[in-house]
Amino acid sequence: MKNRIQEIAFFLVISMAFTSCTAKNQSNELIKHGVEYNSSYNWIANPDMIEHEVDCFYVYPTVSSNSSGSMDIANEEERLLAQNIFIAQASVFEEDTNLFAPFYRQMTTQVKMPEDNPDFLATDTEEFKQGAKDVQAAFTYYIENENQGRPFILAGHSQGTMALIELIKEQFADDDELRKRLVATYFIGYTVTPEDLAQSHLRAAQSETDTGVVISYNTQSLTSLGGPMLMEGAICINPLTWMTDDKAASEEENLGARFYNDATGEFLREIPSYCGAQINPETNALMVEIPQGEELEIGPYSEGVYHRFDYAMFYRNLQHNVKKRIKSFLNN
Repeated sequence: MKNRIQEIAFFLVISMAFTSCTAKNQSNELIKHGVEYNSSYNWIANPDMIEHEVDCFYVYPTVSSNSSGSMDIANEEERLLAQNIFIAQASVFEEDTNLFAPFYRQMTTQVKMPEDNPDFLATDTEEFKQGAKDVQAAFTYYIENENQGRPFILAGHSQGTMALIELIKEQFADDDELRKRLVATYFIGYTVTPEDLAQSHLRAAQSETDTGVVISYNTQSLTSLGGPMLMEGAICINPLTWMTDDKAASEEENLGARFYNDATGEFLREIPSYCGAQINPETNALMVEIPQGEELEIGPYSEGVYHRFDYAMFYRNLQHNVKKRIKSFLNN
């Protein structure tokens, strides 16, 4: 049986050839009634066969530039963008978990922010709140209908992490059973604060095998001044050492960076010992020095903000850590 990532890659080749009237009709229905997660149409991944003892519930980062401010999850082009980033990132968890990933009406890059209020955050927009509610609805459906009491991992990146932070604050604080089944969260590419942890009754990861914990970091160069994802109070763990101190890890500790074209899902290259990493003790950024001569397309961010490569640069270390945390959870 083909694995889920392979199935999606095959689907992408087929689905790019056409769009349907059904999708347009479904788009209108979504606007009026919200997302129906009892329909497989609204899931990137919802496996028919359960092959592992542990699940992973993954939420994709910002992929949409829809001018309305909200992603149209019935639009074939927008769906493809979500499916392709799923291939690039969620494949980290593929070998060891049953992958579940919903489509959600995320806030897009075209969302309107008030110019006269510098304290207004993206999480304050109605568009983000709508997407976060979709993620919570999808997770509730997953727990009630798909999970069957199995341990699970939560994983996201960027806006996916933002939505999952809201999820744990809303649904984990008063639910001992959920917290007991949580192997770990990989909340990468956005700020997770001690206040977020306190509200959800979770704690930050301190080692490579502790469980029920939150793993988070934001990657940038040694000289970068940082980007909008890294804010004051961010927790950070080094994905090469799985420690929270500021000791530098060498590139030899990097098991392999794995780069994809996020827009198409195409695998590009894998590079062992790609870079070292060190936590900046003042900002809690994860600082890296990429190989000499390497050029990375960082997108709209300022110098040295490697946000787009938070998963790619540490791909094999993340994959290895998933195995170790699952083993630690099941053994205990």
